[in-house]
Amino acid sequence: MEISGKMNSWLTEARNRLLAVGFVIVDDVPFNGRTFKIVARRTRFEIAKFGFHETFFIFTEFSDLETEGLRHFSADAFRCAKARKIIPLPCGWFEAVSCFAVAVTQMVDEATQQSVREKAPSKHFAAWEIPVVYDQGQDKLSYFERTPLWGAFYYSGLRKQIEKFLGKGAKN
Repeated sequence: MEISGKMNSWLTEARNRLLAVGFVIVDDVPFNGRTFKIVARRTRFEIAKFGFHETFFIFTEFSDLETEGLRHFSADAFRCAKARKIIPLPCGWFEAVSCFAVAVTQMVDEATQQSVREKAPSKHFAAWEIPVVYDQGQDKLSYFERTPLWGAFYYSGLRKQIEKFLGKGAKN
């Protein structure tokens, strides 16, 4: 896919924000028949998560995007995050994983954006799979805006991370 200047600028800015706070970044990571453009991981001990927390931002580019393709990408990104975590403990045993599956696209339909904003992400034990869409054409981020009962304590913090690292004009 040809990367436009606007998309390249947005990806560079997101990458720099992640690097600035200690994320380890690997480019062009093959996994399960696809290649993720960027895989960023940060591991640290967090009292609020009751142990270690590994946070992943996994980016892939799409020329256009529909709901089904986004859900498959998000599931693959989550499996990749679980495979690349460095703490050997299972999730829930002083270990948690957050995976932000970031679909970077030139075009996304409104139904897909609405689905991302309103449909709860897949549930996992002591782990979060959060699909995010950056629509280059509209220069807009879409992500789950609601707070489900399961994991409600954490969703505000998850949304803050999306805005901090991917939002326009965000500061570290």
